[in-house]
Amino acid sequence: MERHWGLRDPQLDYLAVGYGSHHWSAVGSGGTRSFVTVDDLEADFRTPGTDFAFAALDRAFRTANVLSDNASLEFVLAPLFDREGEVIRRLSDRYAVTVSPFIDGESSEYGAYEGPDDRRAMGALLARLHTATDQVPSNLPGREDFAIPSRATLLEALGDLDRTWDFGPFAEPVRKLLQSSGDDLERRLQEYDELAAGVQGSSDSWVITHGEPHRANVIRDPECGVRLIDWDTTLIAPRERDLWIVLDEDLTGWDEYRDLSGAASLNNEALQLYRRWWDLADIAIFVGGFRRAHERTEETVASWGHLTRALAMTGDRPNRRLKRKGCGPQTARNPSWTLSLGPDDPERLEPRSSDSHGPSGRGSLRGDASGVAGRRSRWRGFRAAVGP
Repeated sequence: MERHWGLRDPQLDYLAVGYGSHHWSAVGSGGTRSFVTVDDLEADFRTPGTDFAFAALDRAFRTANVLSDNASLEFVLAPLFDREGEVIRRLSDRYAVTVSPFIDGESSEYGAYEGPDDRRAMGALLARLHTATDQVPSNLPGREDFAIPSRATLLEALGDLDRTWDFGPFAEPVRKLLQSSGDDLERRLQEYDELAAGVQGSSDSWVITHGEPHRANVIRDPECGVRLIDWDTTLIAPRERDLWIVLDEDLTGWDEYRDLSGAASLNNEALQLYRRWWDLADIAIFVGGFRRAHERTEETVASWGHLTRALAMTGDRPNRRLKRKGCGPQTARNPSWTLSLGPDDPERLEPRSSDSHGPSGRGSLRGDASGVAGRRSRWRGFRAAVGP
């Protein structure tokens, strides 16, 4: 910490915040307070290895710094460069560290924005972000490829439903769930591919996107206003990658976006595409996790709940965003997918009842510790829970 970021004799206090990463408050001898994050590079389901994961994070965080410095977007809270101009450092083959400013602020639980004023403010914020695309070197950020993470693992699981799964307490329930929903899931994957091909070939709204601008990644800083955190998913992509999370069924926030960006229309197919991607990514990743050795923990119980809700979605959503509680999958209950092992069974599965948990994490981050913790992908936390 001292050699690279100049934090001499830092006092490190572990912060039990966020999800899937490890966080510390670091106070140097001069009194400067920073926020230290250690990421598990093996827990990124979107990349084929730790070197690819590290490179992706490096590109994303450098892009965030360009947006903050070159484009003068004061709401971008990016990791700090070290003395040698690096924004992220390897601690080992598996782990990497970043240092960010520590912000006293407050964020909310994952879920829908609480009122129209919040949506309008976020519409204007996203317009400023998207119109700054020209300020970012074209070869710096990654580019959307519409790939569903862990899709190959999901297809392998669908082809292996005729034998017992003995990976842990959730393995057999997941297998039985897939037996009843496999045909529908294959249909959803085909429909997703058709949508992706259409959007990739026709969308003219490719801009720099945050990827997860939900309210848990928004910090309200009493001194500097709104800050948008967790830039690890930054990509060049259709603008709808961000907008589907912010706009409601009445498109609240779109007028503010259009006033600043000059955009004339939304691509409804792209909005639908990203809703479907969100559900299918959850399904693929959680199925893959349950096909590794695991135990019953808070994380695996929550992941079972996320999986059952995502599988219960039919995929037949309207082109305009549905009104719902939270930005994650709606709770659509199908009795044929309700699994009960009996009230006295020690392995009874009890998914969480809250419907506000979306694809990027859960829980409340408030007070000082929320400053830059934000929401790391819950997928990373699941990888940690089930093991490599």
